[in-house]
Amino acid sequence: MRKIYILLITLVLGVTGMAYLYFSNLDRESSPSDNSLHLVSANAPIIFAFENDKGFYDILAQQNITNDILGTEKSNLLKTLRENVANNAKFNHLIEGEKVIVGFLPTKNNQVDFVIATQTKAKKLDAAMLNQINAAVKQDGSAYHIKFGDSSECYVAIINRSIFLSNSKQALKTLSETKLPNNEFAAYIKQNNRFGKNTLASVYINYKELPSLLKDILNTNLIGELSVFNQQNTYASLSYNFSSDKLLLNGYTEIKDGQNYFKLFVDQKEQKINIDQLFPEQTANYVLFTINDYAVWSKALKDWQKSKKEDEKIAEQLRNIDEKYRIDINQIFPKYFNKQLATIELKSGEKIGIVEIKNGDKLGQLLLDLGSEYAPDIRIFKEPDLLYNYFGEPFKKFERPFYTIIDNHLVVANNASTVQVFLNAYKNDHLLMNTEGYNAFKDQTPSAATIAFYINNKNSNDIFGRNLKPTYYKQYKSEKGVKNYNAFGYQLSADNGKFTSNILLLKNQTKTDTVKLTDN
Repeated sequence: MRKIYILLITLVLGVTGMAYLYFSNLDRESSPSDNSLHLVSANAPIIFAFENDKGFYDILAQQNITNDILGTEKSNLLKTLRENVANNAKFNHLIEGEKVIVGFLPTKNNQVDFVIATQTKAKKLDAAMLNQINAAVKQDGSAYHIKFGDSSECYVAIINRSIFLSNSKQALKTLSETKLPNNEFAAYIKQNNRFGKNTLASVYINYKELPSLLKDILNTNLIGELSVFNQQNTYASLSYNFSSDKLLLNGYTEIKDGQNYFKLFVDQKEQKINIDQLFPEQTANYVLFTINDYAVWSKALKDWQKSKKEDEKIAEQLRNIDEKYRIDINQIFPKYFNKQLATIELKSGEKIGIVEIKNGDKLGQLLLDLGSEYAPDIRIFKEPDLLYNYFGEPFKKFERPFYTIIDNHLVVANNASTVQVFLNAYKNDHLLMNTEGYNAFKDQTPSAATIAFYINNKNSNDIFGRNLKPTYYKQYKSEKGVKNYNAFGYQLSADNGKFTSNILLLKNQTKTDTVKLTDN
């Protein structure tokens, strides 16, 4: 028996030793890859990753949407790089078969730079190597400046056996000065590497650092509707899907911060979206939420309020309402709430909140003492923050709103005129659901979700005019920008502690496109 134990121990030690040697070698072999990943992910909130394969470049060349997003200057540079570097056999063998990552970095000059990084078989970079490219090459400090015949230019350098190429010399300098401790975003990317036979490319987003990039694009702070992007400890891992008329990404979004409002929905089963059937046709953007089980969700909301140290204040307010009006308000909103709620912004900038309810007539009666009449169909709440207390963050902007109840929906706004705008649109059937553009968008997105964001491109023109810096607003309005796009959508569906995600940027369909779809 002792011999058997000794044999087993020897085998275990032997297997352990072999495993250690194997994984140690694996680590050493992947260290250059980790180097470029860590350097770029430490500085870039958005990363695009793909295999260095000619077939991919050919497919990307047909994707005009990426050119529209990046703008003429950067898209022309990428086209030049594709033609002169990726398709250059003499140079391409140095990076053949390697993974390529593209990071988008914030700058100090209100611009967005990009860095392309991969591994190289070369131990160092010299002019002789770069002269294989059809371009003028000149050394510039530790990097090389490359100028192509079409006047496009870029900078390239090798840092620790990884090759980096950028439109900005400063971006390469930033990377070279970056220390290399393990960072959480890089670990997330490695864990969620989505390269596979059916995946053209992957996109990774670090929402926690995204504000540093957005500040170069926006001339406003991340408040109001933009607060959704402010300091969110959240990552997304998405697959890129080729299409000539849309940019489509799908994958997962994972919220790391337990105190994040969106985390309250991570266990709520997705539902078929129907609340959008009431939205006015002048809707510029919306965010909607579906709550399958309010009793369970309410417990999470109370924990969230406690983490913000608001629970005692809310409890005291509810006690005061009970004493003042002899109303148990806990028997009103929780009991008559149905499944969905939303906040929308009209193209005028006016904001509206909507809560789906079960029995509008009965709820209206119960709210009589809590509200005062303003107009025949419009009332105003006497007490503040009632909807915020029961539904959280989306209704913080509606402190003591005007409201109406119509078709089993409670509609609120900070101005009575805004409520009237909603009523006029609803009664005259001037609804978003009746527009061709929104129906085209709905046809391209799942009918069910837990959380959904939507931006209507046409209706958002004035809003973007106020919020985008001039350079980016010009790009937004340009025929070679996103002027001819229909909408942007981001849908999240709860799935075992994280969200399956679909992101869609949809291009307007021409009559020719419609004929092609009909023929198919």
